[in-house]
Parts: sequence; C-alpha cells; structure tokens
Amino acid sequence: MAYVVKDKISLEEFNKQNTIQNEEENVGFFESALAGVATGLWNIPKGFVSLGAEIFDLVGDTDTAEDVEKWFDDVNPFDDEAEARTIGKITQAITQIAPLAVSGFALGARAGVTAARGLGRRAAVQELRKLGVKEGEKFSRDIARRALAAKRAGKSFSLTNAGRKIMGKTTGGIIGGGLGEAIVADEDIGTLADIAKGTSLEPYAITMMDRDTSKEGRDEAYRRLKNRLKFGTEGALFNLAIIGAGRGIQKIRKVDPKGVEEYAPGFVARQIQKVRLGLSPQGGGSRKTLEMLKGSEDTIRAIEFQTLEAAKELDNLSKEIIDPINNVLQKETVDGKFKPLTKEKLLESIQDILEGKVNKKFVGPMPKNNKDLLLNAQRGEQALARIKINKGQQQLLSSVPDLQNQIKVIDDELRTIKLSSLDQVDTFLNQPRRQNLLKQRARLQNELRSIQQNLQGSAKVKQNIFKRSDYQVNARLKKLQDTMRQGGVDEKTIKQLEDSIINMRLGMDNLSGVLMQGGKLTDEQFKGFSNEIGGYVNYRFKAFDRLPLLQKYKVTGQTRKKAFDILRASRLKAYALDEKNYFKEGPKKSKLIPQTKQQLEALDEQINNQIDNFIKKQGLDVEDVANPNFKNGVRSETGKAATPDEVAAVSLSPDILTKRVAEPWQREILGVVKDPNYTFHATTSRQARLAFGLKYMDDLNKSFSTGPNKKIFTYDELVKEFGEEGAERVSKDPNKFKQVKIEQSPELSGMSPLEGKYIRSPEYDAMFDVTSNWLNNSTPGLAYRYMLLAPKGAAQVAKTILSPITHVRNFISAGAFAAANGAILPNLTDIQTLAPKTLGGKGVLGDAYRMTAGRVFGTLPEEQARQFARYQRLGIVGTQVEAGEIARLTRDIAGGATGAKALDKLSKLPSGVRKTFGKLQESYIAEDDFWKITTFELERNRHSSILNKLGINKANYRSVLEENSPRGNYFRKKVARREIVDESFDGFVDELSANIVRNQVPNYEYIGRTAKALRQSPFGNFIAFPLEIMRTGNNIISQSIDEITSGIPELRALGLRRLLSFGTTVGGVPFALSEVFKAKNNVSDEEMQALKKFVPEWSRNSTLLPTGRDEKGNLKYIDFSYSNAYDFLTRPYRAVQNALAQTDASNESLKEALGKGLTDGIVEIMQPFTSESIFIEGLVDSTIRRGIGRDGRRVWKEQDDPLVKVGKGVLHVGETLTPGSISQLKRLGQAATGKTDKYGNLYNLGDELPGLFGFRSINSDPEKALTFMTTRFLSDLRDSNNLFTAPLLRGGRVDKDDILNAYKYSQSKRFATLREMYKNIDAARTLGVSNAIISKRVKRKGLKREVFEQLMRGKFTPTRPNDFFITRIAEINRDLNKKEGVNIRNPYLEAISDLNNIIRENRNISLSDGEVRFFEDAQPVEIAPTITSQQSNINPIVNSPISGASANPAVLGSSGTNQNLTKDFRQLSSLEKDQILFNKA
Repeated sequence: MAYVVKDKISLEEFNKQNTIQNEEENVGFFESALAGVATGLWNIPKGFVSLGAEIFDLVGDTDTAEDVEKWFDDVNPFDDEAEARTIGKITQAITQIAPLAVSGFALGARAGVTAARGLGRRAAVQELRKLGVKEGEKFSRDIARRALAAKRAGKSFSLTNAGRKIMGKTTGGIIGGGLGEAIVADEDIGTLADIAKGTSLEPYAITMMDRDTSKEGRDEAYRRLKNRLKFGTEGALFNLAIIGAGRGIQKIRKVDPKGVEEYAPGFVARQIQKVRLGLSPQGGGSRKTLEMLKGSEDTIRAIEFQTLEAAKELDNLSKEIIDPINNVLQKETVDGKFKPLTKEKLLESIQDILEGKVNKKFVGPMPKNNKDLLLNAQRGEQALARIKINKGQQQLLSSVPDLQNQIKVIDDELRTIKLSSLDQVDTFLNQPRRQNLLKQRARLQNELRSIQQNLQGSAKVKQNIFKRSDYQVNARLKKLQDTMRQGGVDEKTIKQLEDSIINMRLGMDNLSGVLMQGGKLTDEQFKGFSNEIGGYVNYRFKAFDRLPLLQKYKVTGQTRKKAFDILRASRLKAYALDEKNYFKEGPKKSKLIPQTKQQLEALDEQINNQIDNFIKKQGLDVEDVANPNFKNGVRSETGKAATPDEVAAVSLSPDILTKRVAEPWQREILGVVKDPNYTFHATTSRQARLAFGLKYMDDLNKSFSTGPNKKIFTYDELVKEFGEEGAERVSKDPNKFKQVKIEQSPELSGMSPLEGKYIRSPEYDAMFDVTSNWLNNSTPGLAYRYMLLAPKGAAQVAKTILSPITHVRNFISAGAFAAANGAILPNLTDIQTLAPKTLGGKGVLGDAYRMTAGRVFGTLPEEQARQFARYQRLGIVGTQVEAGEIARLTRDIAGGATGAKALDKLSKLPSGVRKTFGKLQESYIAEDDFWKITTFELERNRHSSILNKLGINKANYRSVLEENSPRGNYFRKKVARREIVDESFDGFVDELSANIVRNQVPNYEYIGRTAKALRQSPFGNFIAFPLEIMRTGNNIISQSIDEITSGIPELRALGLRRLLSFGTTVGGVPFALSEVFKAKNNVSDEEMQALKKFVPEWSRNSTLLPTGRDEKGNLKYIDFSYSNAYDFLTRPYRAVQNALAQTDASNESLKEALGKGLTDGIVEIMQPFTSESIFIEGLVDSTIRRGIGRDGRRVWKEQDDPLVKVGKGVLHVGETLTPGSISQLKRLGQAATGKTDKYGNLYNLGDELPGLFGFRSINSDPEKALTFMTTRFLSDLRDSNNLFTAPLLRGGRVDKDDILNAYKYSQSKRFATLREMYKNIDAARTLGVSNAIISKRVKRKGLKREVFEQLMRGKFTPTRPNDFFITRIAEINRDLNKKEGVNIRNPYLEAISDLNNIIRENRNISLSDGEVRFFEDAQPVEIAPTITSQQSNINPIVNSPISGASANPAVLGSSGTNQNLTKDFRQLSSLEKDQILFNKA
C-alpha cells in the first residue's frame, strides 16, 4: 500500500501506524473471530497449568508462572490474528471464560442443592428437639401441630435454618461460576472495576486488577493469585447482578393479568409500586379491564369517525347543489330583488329536515302522525315495540350478578352452621335458620335458572334496531329535491343527498335505540326518548361560545324577528285551543277568526316584552340557563373530580337525558347553531359516550362482582369479608378501596350498576383511568402548565406535525414495524396479500393508501368508511405515538380539550390555521395508519390460512376456544376482546390479528401511566415512543416464542419467520447498509471509528453510513438512526461496541472497555427520559448555561452588550418553536442557487435532496472539531493541574504523603486528559488531517511548548511543581510552625525525592497504549485547614476570571513573594496570576 507523509512525523509513530494498518488490513473480520475462538480454547488448559505454577511460585519464591504463560503464548499460532481486531478479543474472552463459568455454575448449583438439603435436615432436627421430640421418636400428628404452632409464633428461626434459606441452587451456582472464571483469569481481559482506574473511586474498587509487573518471586505469585481471586469474585458478583437484573426485569415485564389487590401503605413504597405498575398498559388493574376500557373507547371512536365522514359527505354535497338551487330561485323571483341562498341557509334547512320541524306558520295542535318526519310512523312503532322487548331482557340480565351474590352470601352463612356431634344430626338438619336459608337459596336459584333459560343467550342490545327502509322522504326533503331537479342536478346526486340526510337521522335514532334497550332508563326517560324518536338532536349555542378578547355575542334584529315569529306561533296555538276567542263565519260557519284585532295587538305586545326581558337578563329567567355548564339547552353535570387530587377520565354525562329547558324561541335568541354536520356529530358522540359508557360499567359489574377475581363489593359484602371494624377501616383507606361516587345528577342516579359500590383501589384507578389533577387544582400547577408545558408542546408540534420532512421520515420509519413482524421475509401468503390486484394479489398496499389518503384529503366511499370504522373499533388506527403524546400534552395544557380544539382553546386561531393544523395532524397519523393497516391485513391472511389448514371455521371456532388442547389453549390466550370474537368467525379472525397489531406495533393507547405522567415533566422528547419500542419489541419476541412452542407446525413456522424478521430488521439491515456503504465508498473500519470522534454527541452511537468525501477529503455520512424506528433498541449495544473498539488502540483491558461501554449504554437508555426537552434545552442554553449550548456552540459572545445577549437568547429559544424543516429547506434553496450560508458553508444539491426523505448527507469537519476539542482539553488540563495545588494550598497542615498522593492523583488525571486529546489527534490523522493543520488547531496560547510537543508525539512525562507552589508551601509551613510553636520540616522537601522518582519512572509513557506507574496509589486529597484565631489564609475556591478554571484564593491572598517575582502576588496582573496558578509560566 502507498503512504502519503504530509508533514514531519516521528519514525516511531510512522512505524506504529504502518504496523497497525498492515495488521488490520491483512486480518479479516471472520478470520480474527475464529482465531479468537481458537485462542480462547487454548487458554483454558493454560489457565489450569499457570494456576499450578503460581501456587508453586508462592511456596518456592520462584518465577515459573511467567515462563509457563510465555510458552503457551509462543506456541499458540492464532494469538496475533485474535488480537488484531476487537471481534477476536471478544470471541477469545467468551470462549475462554464461558465453558468453565457454565460448568462451574452447574457443579456449584448441584452442590448448593445438596448443601441446602443437609442444612434443611439439620434445621428440622433442631426444631423437633425444641418441641421435645427425642431422637428416633416417631413423628406424630401432635408433633406436627406443635411444629406448626411454633412456626406461627415465629420461634422456628435458627442460624442453621437461615443458612438453609441462603444456600441453594442459585447461590451454589454463583460461587461455582466464580471459581470457574478464576481458573481462566486473564489480565488482558481485566475486570469491570478497571474503569475506576485513576478516579476518586479507585480506593473502593476492590476487584480492580493489580498491574504492578515489577514484582518477582513470591510477591509476583501473590499478585497473580490475588488477581485471579478478584477476577473470580467479580465474575460471581456479575452473575449475581445478571440474575438479579433478569428477575427484576421479569418482575417489571410480567404484571399479573389479574392485577394487584391494594397499594403499598408507605408513601415511598406506594410511589415506587405505582411507577413499576405504570410501566405496563394495564397498570395495577387487570388485563381484562384494560381491554374492556379500550374496547369501549375504540367503539365510540369508530362511531365518531363514521359521523364525521357522513358530515363531510353532506358538506360536499351541499357545495355541489347550492348553485343549481340559486338558479331556480332566481328564475322564480318576480320583482328582480333576488337574494342568493347561502350555504348556511341551505344547511339550516337540512337541519329542519333532520328534526322533522313543521312549518313555523302552522297554527293548531301537532297532528299525531306527522308527515314531516323522516321516520315512518308505523315502522317507528314497530321498532319501538322491539326496543321494549329488548329492554325487558336487559333488565332481567342485569339482575344476574346480584342474584349470584345473594346465593354466595347464603352459601357462606350455611358453612358457618356446623354439626357439633353425630348424635345431633336431626337437630342440625331441622334448624329453623338453616331451613330458611335453604328455601331462600332455592328461590334465588330457580329465579336465576329461569332467567338463563328464557334468555338463552338472545338478550343482546341490537345496535341497528332501525333500518333504512323505516324512513321516508318527508315534505321538506321532497321540496328540496324538486328544486334540485329544476336546477338540473342529476338524479345520482339527488339520491346521494337523500341517503346522506336519512342515514344521519337513522344513526341518531339507532343510538337512541341502544340507550333505550339497555334497561337503565327510567320510565319517564324511556317515554321521553320514545316521543322524540325521529326528531331528537343536541344543540349548540353561539351565546356560550368562547369568543376572542373584547368580542361579545349580539342578538341581531333578524334573530329577534325569528324568535318573535316562533313565540307568536306558539301563543296562537294556545290561543286557538280556546274556542271562546273565536267566532264562526262563512257559508258553513267553519272558519275560526279572532274576535278582535286589539286582542292580537295586545298579544304581540306581550311577546315583545317577554323577549326584551329575556335579552335584558341574558337568559337568567330560564331554569338552568344560569348554570355555567348549560351549553346544549340541557343541564350538564360533567367534569366531577374522583378525589380532590385526582380526576377520572371515564365518567357519564347526562346531557342527552335532561329535558330541554330552552324553548324554541329562546334557542333563537341564544344563537342556536343550525349546522346539521355539527348537530349530527355532537348528538351521536354524546349518545355513544353515554350508551357505551353504561355498557362498559355494566360489563365491569358482571365481570368483577362475583367469582375468584372479585374486585367490586357492596358495603355489606365488605362487612362479610372484613368484619364491621375492618369494613369501616378499609372503606376509608384509599390504598385499599375507593367508592364509586353517588351520582348527583337526578338523570343519572341509579343508572350505573357500580354506583355507591366499593372497588379495590388499583382496579378502580384502571377502570376509571384516574390520573393526578395537580395541573388544574393549584396555582403552581397552572403556572407550570402555561410557562413550561405549553412551550414544550408547541416545540414538539413544530418539530413533527408542522415539519414536512419529518412526515416523510415518519412514513418511512413506520415501515419497519411491518417488516419486523415478518414482512421483510415474506412467504407466498404475504406476497399474495401485498401484490397489486392487477397481478392477482389482494392489493393491500393500494387499499391502505386509498383509505389513509382519502381520510386526510377527502371523504371515503361508504364501503371504505365502514372498513376504516372497523379498524378503529379493533383499535389499530389513529394511535400514532408522537401524535398521541402531543394530543394528550395539549389536552393537559388546555385543561381537558383535545387536538385542534385544545389549541383553539389556548388561542383563538383563524379557521384556516386550524384547518391546516388539523390536516397536518391527520396526515401524521395517517402515515402510521398505512403500515398498521398493512400489518393487520398481513396477519389476517396469515391466520386465515393457518385456521383453514387446522380445520377451524365459523361452525366450530367457538368450541375450539373452549378446548383443552394446544390449539384451544393458544387461540384462547391470543384473543382479548371476547365481545368481538363472539359476534362471528370474521370477528374472531379480526381480533386474533388486531391483538397482534395493538401489542406489536407502537400504540399510544397502550402507554402505561408512568409514561403518561412523564410527558408532563420538563425532560425528554416524545418519551412514549422509546417505551413503546421496548414494549412492542419485547412482545414480538414473546409472540414468536409462543408461536414456536405452540405445538402447531404452521404456527411454529410463522414464529420462526417472525423472530428472524425482527432480528433482521433491528440488527441485520443497519449492519448490512453500513457494510455496503463502506465498500461502495472505500471507507475502512478505522476511518469509521475515527469519524465517531468528530460527529455530534447524539450521533456517536448511531448507525453511520459513509456516502463519500468532500473536496477536502473529509468523510460525508448519513445518520441512519434518524430513520430507523428500532434504533433505540440497538444504541446501548453500539455504545458497548464502540467502547470495545477502543481497545485496538490502547492497552485497556477488555472488561474495562466493557464497563465504559455499559455505562454509555445506560446513558443511551436513559437519554430520552432524562435529557432536556427541546424548549427547555433552548431556555437553559440562554440562561443557566450563560449562552453556551450543550454541544459547545455559543448563543452569544462574551463581548456582546447585555441587550444584545438578551435578544440573541430570545431568538435562540424561539428557534425551538420553529418547524424542523425550515433549516433543511433553507439549505436546499442555498444548494440550488449556489449561495453560501452565514458561516460561508456551500451546500451540495445531491446531498440535500435525499434529506427530504430523511437521508441527508452530513459533512464531517475534523479540523473545526479539533478547535472545540482543544478548548475543552485546555480547560480539563487546567482542572487536572489544579487538583494538585488547590487542596495543598488552603493553609492547613500537610505532610509528605499528602503531597505525593495529590501529585499522583493530579498527574493521573492529567495523563487521562492528554490521552483523550491524543486519541482525537490520532483520529484526525486517520481521517487524513495533516500534522500542520492539527498543529494550527491545537497549538495556542496557554499550552506549553513541551506539552504540545509531547502531545503530538504521543508521549507523556509528569510535570514538576512550579516555583510558586514550592514557595507558597514553604510559607504556609513556616506560618503554621510559628503559630503552633513547632519546628516541622517543609513537607515538600521530604517529598521531593519521591517526586523525582515518579517523574523518572514515568518519563515518555506512550499515550497510545502505555500506563503510568502510579495508578494504584493515585487518589484525591482533602486537607483540613488548621483553624487558629489569626487564620487569614483560608478561603473557598473561586473561579479564575480569565479561564473559568478553579483557582486558589489562598494563593491570591498570600503576602509572600516568589523568588522569581519582582512584586507581591496581589499586585500582579490577572494574566500573570493565571499563568502562575495554572503552570503556564
């Protein structure tokens, strides 16, 4: 190979680089790995033999062990290849340690079991002796009773018994494994404690290797054996930690599906328990409760989606027909004063059609069978009859849990009535109380049996009780259709409008029917619903809308006239009912005419006065209008807190049950919104929430009021369970039970079967989704909400939803979820599912696109809308994690509102802005939905094929689910929402597939309480996503294992493919891409490792793909981690990998590097949860960090004026709120026009265009990076020097050892600092930066010439204490001698000889792979100052005004002078003081 020597370099350095390059280029990856395996196996016998040699040396004071090891190393032909690459070192260590560690663990485990049994027998003998049992005596029942009594009394403890409990399989295995590792101990592998080398923790690192190789004979043998003991001890401790961590993770992962019974009593223990439980979606409740809650919420979301789609369709149709209608109206105008019909007026007319509103001029009573209703009267009566039957069935069914509980209470009491003697059998059988209980039980049992026999599973609420055929075209709709025909509207559009309006009416009536069938309504409420079927809607009023500042709702003259007409018509109806107000005229005397005109005028005056009074009082004369919750013309009692500090997300709203207290004319005055789109959505949403909320609570009551998993109790049942005192205690203990509130609203009272009952607290919190209400119930909470949470939410919105490029990245990265679940390795079924329909496939990708794109940019056809609603009911769409977190965070900020409505509540945004934001938010969710739909359809087709092969179909699937067989057990476990399963076979296949998608693709609805609470912290960005990646990644592996071990061949094949796909997606694809890009662009592993020194901190453990070089020869790269959804799972691994790779260029032990890598890995895991959020980081940069960013970039310059600093700081914070794509688009524009940015950077269009898809090429700049590195290096170097002077010059008494320890510790830190900087320089050289440029970047004022030269040569020599230190330490010693009246020698003079020895022994140590020879003794020093009445030299440490490094004010306050100084130290300039204090002189 050819070398280009750009600048002067030492021969030694050149030869070193040459050797490394040749070795690594000649030894391949797999060659080194295999050589490592061979070397590891070779080192096993080496370990046994060298152990014997070390024992021989210890006894005979010889050096045999060193010769033995040398012989083994010389004979081993694979050693060099194994050492050439990191992979070789790793495979060597694993192969060398694992066999003996595993064998030792197995032998130790067996020995531990044997020992435990022996100790157990001994403990048993001791216990029997305590009970008075003599040796050899037969073990009797009486002895057993005594033993049990002693155990209950707590008298069975003994040291032997304790030893038996401690010793066992695990303990024995840990000890055995440690002994096995000690046999093959290797100082090159080292220990994890080596990471503490040179730190203040070093004295406490008991397992850190002793590397003093200067010893001989018995001392060397003792050192080696001690290292073996350390190696084995750490191995045992490491195994113990692994086992403990594994059990801890298992405990966190495996939450009891039945939930927990109660919260821990102590505050700290309770909070820890809640955090742990909150990591699981189910929290402390049962898995069944979670799925019931989510199933109910998803059903409501599906209904709301369908209503929104229907509203969008009507809105689009109204736009199409408005012009044709106006053309007709214009032609019919005779006076030429044509006033066009507006869209609002058209929608108002459609709402009248929906309500079945009659002509407002109609005078007289309402006809019984009103022809103006859309619902046919006769069909309506028939549907109501069916509703009444279903209502009765549901009422019967709801009584079943209560009957079962009564039977259980009787059974419990019967058990307490016992037979005292065989002679009293007749008396026992004929006890009156017993006979009475048996009669009651028989009656209840017969009643229960009768209900079950009569219903026979048919008691189901019909969600579609009304049919399309029950509806007719009423007079108003017919008139509208006739007008449309006259205007030339085609029949298809006319029919679409008819269907749209009637389907809206049908939807509202069916939801009313669901409520009426539930059996929860009172007779009066049922009658009210019956009377309003076909015409009921829910209203919204402009008078109660939140208007912008200084704006107020006004009643216009037109509004007043409408109200007048409505009220006058109403009064005339009442007027007409009294015949004395009329006289008959005409030929047949049949026409009714008012008696006098004056009477009508008086009536008009009364009406005007009534309206004026209402307006004047703003509705306060109408009942409930004064209530601030009056929003819909009904009373509202929503938003009650579960406890003062908590709020329940699940609650019932009585809106649609309450009588409409606002009369029609009052609605006009209040500004009723006559928009059928809003009316339809608002009405159905409230209907669905009440109907399915009641059903959810009814299902909870049925599931948890009886049986072994009983969680719901009446107070009487609590008394039965805990006794009178116990029931009183537990009912008031919120850690054990919480009571469901008694409904204050009379409309809801008695409707919920849970009302007034007591539920175990963890289950209650899960059932009602209880969360802390601290943001709303305190002033600090409100301040925090608006000052920190609001900008945090805005920043997250800006960087995601408002960033177009992030949308592209979001779509691309979400594809990994389908790939990880098997799509990356498709079988024939998958290919058929994904293939376009034109090629004979099912075209799932095309269907998913049309469904998600149509959802965002238009309306979905009826069939697709129905399909999408099905997906929503299954809980697989609309659950994008980041969008969900933003929505919930925004709701927290807005005090309960959601999404765009929440933003509207925060600030009255223009409608265009709100619509744009809504579309962008929908797009962000749709990008995720596309892949969830694809994954679902893949799973559905896979399982349909498997079920078909297993012979499972619609005829037998229910019986299969009850089987105690492999297939029955597997499928029963894999369906969570039994309501969907019980509906049909298609429902079973849907739920089987949807359950996989919900749990194996990130889903915000399954985020645990802990993550939802963390979103309110100022730390972390989108913390829900990494938690979901961990949850779903774990679930993919668990699902694969379940499939592989199911005992079903077809499922086993699917599980193997799923597991392999997950591994390929998570690890294989990033690795393959990295290797392809390196090969394509001729980039070596060494260059990639060096590159990681010069990338931003957040990219150092990323997957970097080299894309070429710029004109300077610097590498360009793509950070693939931005587009890799599973990157979070692999970052800790790459952190360890990067740390291990550093061992190639140093003599760090493998475990030392592993320890550093594990530390970095833990940091990577914690980073999403502990790092500052986007906004907080900008705020901290501009305030606490005083204008310096985390990456070292300056927000402002120190020389800037104060106001300039403030301005730049505000702009810096403002940048966190700007969309993330702005900078990318700006670079793209500059690249296209050839313009440079403000820093003079010129961008390449070829690099920037891929950035639109998340694959932007970034230029590395080692030269610029070296500038920042040097600044940090100089600061660290000053700090390390100060570790020597600061503790010794405080003014207190020091001795020789203090000086030596401080010097060693300071120089060890200085060595580490120089070594790190040398690694940076070496990495820059690897990347082709010349020595001349390196010198230019590194060499600067403040860095001594000899230090710079040593750094460039890669050498280290300890520095001598400067003259000022020598003078000052002498002065302090003289001052103390004088004060204390003693004559103690200057400690520096005593230490100088040892200091010289340290310098001599550590001269020219290699910064690449050398080690200083005082690490084991280097430790920090703390000198307590001598306190006297004349003390004047003791001051705290302050910061140097020049460098910012720590300086010693004891020196600054000194009155002495240095022999080389011409004036007092206090008279020196700041620059001179800085030079003296920090060894720059």
